Amino acid sequence: MKRIKKRYILTIILFGIAILTNPKKDEYIQFTEETIGEPAIDVEVEQINFVIFSSYTPIIFGEHGITHLGIFGQFIQISEGQFDYPAWLELFN
Repeated sequence: MKRIKKRYILTIILFGIAILTNPKKDEYIQFTEETIGEPAIDVEVEQINFVIFSSYTPIIFGEHGITHLGIFGQFIQISEGQFDYPAWLELFN
C-alpha cells in the first residue's frame, strides 16, 4: 500500500513540475532567435498547449517549419520542417 502511495505522490510531483516548467510562447521565440537568429520577416508561431507540455511550429508564407516540443523548460525537435507537420497534432486543430 505504501508503494502505491509513493508512486501517486511521485506522479503528482512530476506533473506539477511539468506544468510549472511548461515553456511559454515568448520563451520559444527567444529560443529560436538564439539558435537560428532573428528572422528577417514576421513569423507566425502556432502553439498547441497540452498543459504539461506544448508544441510550437513557425509558419512562414503558409508553410509549416520545424515543430518543437516544449517540456520541462526544454525544446525538443519533433519534425523535420517544411511539409512535415506531425499528423498527431492535426487532431488538435
